[in-house]
Amino acid sequence: MKIFAIDLSSRFGSIALVEGGAVSAESSWEETFKNRQQLFDSMAEMAVDWSSVDLFAVGRGPGAFSGMRIGFSVINSLAAPSKAPVYALNSGAALAAQCGAPQTAVVGDARRSKVWAGVFSGTELEKEFQLMELDELAGFVPPDALVVSPDHDRLQELLENFRTLGNAAPVFPTAGALGLLVSQRLERGIASEPFEPLYMHPPVFIAPRFPA
Repeated sequence: MKIFAIDLSSRFGSIALVEGGAVSAESSWEETFKNRQQLFDSMAEMAVDWSSVDLFAVGRGPGAFSGMRIGFSVINSLAAPSKAPVYALNSGAALAAQCGAPQTAVVGDARRSKVWAGVFSGTELEKEFQLMELDELAGFVPPDALVVSPDHDRLQELLENFRTLGNAAPVFPTAGALGLLVSQRLERGIASEPFEPLYMHPPVFIAPRFPA
């Protein structure tokens, strides 16, 4: 099976092709957020025959609001012509797979003096992602869990009392790790997670400036 995977949930975007249970091609870049040309340039350089892709996978976050929306839009557009199946998986699972710890807590900066966090046993989500105050994190993370974050540089002071990687640097989910997990889940008959971004903040209504 050939899987094309994309993850735009962090400030490093990536795409990958997974074939026969292995990553055959992968590209990543640091987002400029001015436009998404890096994504489309990387897709062009990979020169994928889209009609040969059996399944399209996307990381659903949590993470960057605009990146997740674009990731879902692109995957839907690529899958539509051939009516290929689509698959969504939380991006934290890819981070847990990349770290390889028995138990991993994935933490992100939710702004507004809050963080989001989820706990994994291996690559399986053990404690669902939650939005919480900064002082609630210590009670949420198990004592022996490895704590990783794509926002470690912004959360360094908060995370210094947790068990972290030796270099205490941000870790970003990759499309390759995501695609491999999707391949493994398909073999085990595990269905896609809800095909929508994993937003942690509730919707905020902003009244229009001018009456209709």
